Amino acid sequence: MSIELALIPVGIAVFQAAGSLIEKKSSKTYSVQTVMKQQHLLQEAIEQYGCDVREIHEQNVQTEIGDIQIFFQQNDQGIFEAVFDESVPRADALEFIENLHIEYRYLIQQETCQKLLKRAQEKGLELESEEVQKDRSIVLTFHVR
Repeated sequence: MSIELALIPVGIAVFQAAGSLIEKKSSKTYSVQTVMKQQHLLQEAIEQYGCDVREIHEQNVQTEIGDIQIFFQQNDQGIFEAVFDESVPRADALEFIENLHIEYRYLIQQETCQKLLKRAQEKGLELESEEVQKDRSIVLTFHVR
């Protein structure tokens, strides 16, 4: 007997208009709300996107794309906001954040998969196969003893 689990990098639903994710911070900056809470995964997602990351301190991260600096700061709810200079078009900022969300969700999926594999082994399940699909979903098939 075997069971099959599928881990899919499902998008986190945002029920607000994209414009409501943007908040004016000062006369020279604005922020974009993200769904990211875990700093180590945020940093890894930024690096996978091809950017260098500088940790300013525990709740703040900075990166650059060309000559554009982007600051990530954690708000009171523990969610990171990306702060952009006013010179960055809002559409470009939203596209950048959406690309980071994709990487972030994939990293959460990978982390979850590793935890699941460890727990399955502890519970006596034997991994028969692991397949990564074209859509980056992971299908795990376990043999139940």
